[in-house]
Amino acid sequence: MRRRRFEVAVATLLLAFSGAAAAFGLGFLSDTPIRRFDADDLRLMNEAIEKALASSETGTPVRWANDSTSSSGEVTAERAFEHMGRPCRDLRVVNRHRRLENSGVYTLCREDGQWKLAQ
Repeated sequence: MRRRRFEVAVATLLLAFSGAAAAFGLGFLSDTPIRRFDADDLRLMNEAIEKALASSETGTPVRWANDSTSSSGEVTAERAFEHMGRPCRDLRVVNRHRRLENSGVYTLCREDGQWKLAQ
């Protein structure tokens, strides 16, 4: 159940990013690696995110790759901190699919037992 909530939180983050891109006339951002990912790619990426969030270590990338789809990426916890009594992390997420590459830094905070995108 806990894992499912985490996957839902990550999926929400990704969908929000895609929706925001379209809403602001940034349709060119829809041609990003994640739009090409299959279920295995998403699973591997989610596992890397989960591992980076669970670790107390910062600065060390958690890498993933799926040779069958030419997709890969890395997740690096850049900073761990507390905000309003909640543990938070800044994660740099880099995703690749063949020649496409995209990256961003996202702040997630643990609230009600799950990691959520900070607002």
